[in-house]
Amino acid sequence: MSVAVFTVVVLIGGCGPGKPDPLLKERPTPARAGGAIPVTPVEQPVDLASFRADPCSSLKREDIAALVIDPPDRVKPSRADSPLMGCAWVIRDAPQLRVQIPAVKEKSLAGLTALSAGNQGTYSGWRELSIEGLPAAQYHLFGDMKSCAMVVGVSDDAALEFDYMYPEGVDSQYWGADRCAGVLKAAELVIGNLRGR
Repeated sequence: MSVAVFTVVVLIGGCGPGKPDPLLKERPTPARAGGAIPVTPVEQPVDLASFRADPCSSLKREDIAALVIDPPDRVKPSRADSPLMGCAWVIRDAPQLRVQIPAVKEKSLAGLTALSAGNQGTYSGWRELSIEGLPAAQYHLFGDMKSCAMVVGVSDDAALEFDYMYPEGVDSQYWGADRCAGVLKAAELVIGNLRGR
């Protein structure tokens, strides 16, 4: 009798708490990157005032689910101020994202493009493109293939840097092993949020 009761309890109640339901009801769509456009003048500049005031609010809860882990409840954003201004969404067993104003002396995409030409080891695989109508470049910082980085020119004299990396043995829930698809989506979402969409 006790074996039958145990079997019924296991079949009906399970063996403990189940996996939490994802926040997103469907897979996020890939970002739409365009071809390279001139780095200046930036035709559709983005105001960074809200980013400077609260960089961690540049991603919404559903954005964090699409980029880091779904559901995003365990992800706690970490704000960085001087000398770095930005936010990191880091959790040990999921992709990690950092968005910041460039930490180097050059703060614009034009300046970083010139810097990359002389530092190809630092900006390995530099490739110019556009995202959300803004000039951008994608690269692997110091040749690290476990991450994909990009810089987006948000005005003639300002840029945002994005770095999307995976800890050893981890793939993204929605982007698989394609770190550059993740960084493109991060840029698309942050720019859209800063523009108030």
